[in-house]
Amino acid sequence: MPDWIFDRNGNATVILDGDCVRDNSGSVVAWISGKNLYSLNGNHIGWFENGVLFDSRNNIIGFQRNATGLPSIPGLSGTPGMPGFSGRPGRPGLSGTPGRSGRGGWSQYDLAGYLKM
Repeated sequence: MPDWIFDRNGNATVILDGDCVRDNSGSVVAWISGKNLYSLNGNHIGWFENGVLFDSRNNIIGFQRNATGLPSIPGLSGTPGMPGFSGRPGRPGLSGTPGRSGRGGWSQYDLAGYLKM
């Protein structure tokens, strides 16, 4: 079942839909494979673990309502209705997984913008 992912300000921003991440209009913007997060092109851009999205520097960029391991939890906005979902694009070959540094705090990146890079 699709679930909203919140940004560091507590705003429902993107949607986790199985092995893909969708923007708030329902379009696929990223892929998840295991604990790894990939761009639409198949480039490794972060991790997804225990309901938390991490950027390529292992800083928190987003989280699900039931996530664990956050340094602080912002107040959460209400969740909007689910948009209609577009079809899934073909999944590209996925790049290798880089080493993962120690966890930091909150990412400097905006969640929606980061996934569309």
